[in-house]
Amino acid sequence: MIRNEEVSVLQESRRNTRMAIDAIDTVLNKVYDEDLAYDLNCQANKFRELDRKIQRTMRQEGIVPKEGSRVEKAMLWSAIQANTLLNTSTSHVADMMIQGNTRGITDLMKVTHNNKIVGSYANELANELMDFEEKNIQKLKSYL
Repeated sequence: MIRNEEVSVLQESRRNTRMAIDAIDTVLNKVYDEDLAYDLNCQANKFRELDRKIQRTMRQEGIVPKEGSRVEKAMLWSAIQANTLLNTSTSHVADMMIQGNTRGITDLMKVTHNNKIVGSYANELANELMDFEEKNIQKLKSYL
């Protein structure tokens, strides 16, 4: 049986992947650097893969994966639009994506620290996601 702490980790991991996918999909039409666009597409594909893995785990545990709220999506879209209104430079977009990955890592760290279950598959998934986001940050730094 899965514990509430593990459910929280899975839900935050799912929210994290959905937010990343939505952010990348929103910002891609503003990216003019082909290399950055390629890297962001690769990241989006990996986030989708991780999202499917998380959803599969949730379903196996009898948890219905929630879709992100429309308000959250609208706020993300608005923030990206406002942030790129006057500046769509490669370095600015890379900086925005670095900030998003950093926020994702921070949110996941908070929820995993509350889940002290050793060997938890939910924590393993969250750690895999955090490792991926850390690699994204390192890759995006080359565009600054």
